[in-house]
Amino acid sequence: MYILALETTGAHASAAIIDEKGTVFEKRSEEVLNHLQSLLPMVKELLEENKLQLDDMTVIAASKGPGSFTGIRIGVATARALAQALGRKTIGVPTLKAFAYNMPDYDGLICPVFDARRSQVYAGAYRWNEGKIEEAVKGAPYAIEDFLKEAERAGEKRMFFGDGIRAYEGFFEGEIIAPEAARFQSAASVARLAKDMLEAGLETDYEELMPDYMRKAEAERRLEEKKK
Repeated sequence: MYILALETTGAHASAAIIDEKGTVFEKRSEEVLNHLQSLLPMVKELLEENKLQLDDMTVIAASKGPGSFTGIRIGVATARALAQALGRKTIGVPTLKAFAYNMPDYDGLICPVFDARRSQVYAGAYRWNEGKIEEAVKGAPYAIEDFLKEAERAGEKRMFFGDGIRAYEGFFEGEIIAPEAARFQSAASVARLAKDMLEAGLETDYEELMPDYMRKAEAERRLEEKKK
């Protein structure tokens, strides 16, 4: 069993393969927002280095959002195309929830925070409980102040992840910030959550793999305002 996992929701694209034992192999692009050019070459390198073929993949997984609207579309479209061509199932992995695997030994709330602009963030809070991920604060768009109140209300120590930390750094004084190596999106974490989802029977046909933007794109919102 092999799962190919694609992560394109943040600034740096990455790809990973996980086997049935949970061993993960990952490639990460150092280029910023160059997902369209870097994603498939990384997949090719992963396969060649591990002496695998695309046809060896059991399932194709993609980080489905929230995050960069264009990045999400690239990852989901690539996963759908590969799955259709190979005749495989897909798994749409919730991007915020995958952060729990960035810090699987943390005893407290894992709080990814993405800059959603317009004074908002995409955020959620997760905890590990007997080897399973629990959602303590629903993954959704928030005003940064509202999310921090929700996280504080959960009453546990918490660690913050994501690019929202830099965008709203004044709100995180005195908070625990994830180390740089674990702070951002990772295809390895997407792969690990995808494996759990596959074992739970949550794979779907490629047509059912859809982006989860969590809110309308800026261009779509402006178009609706003009129509009004």
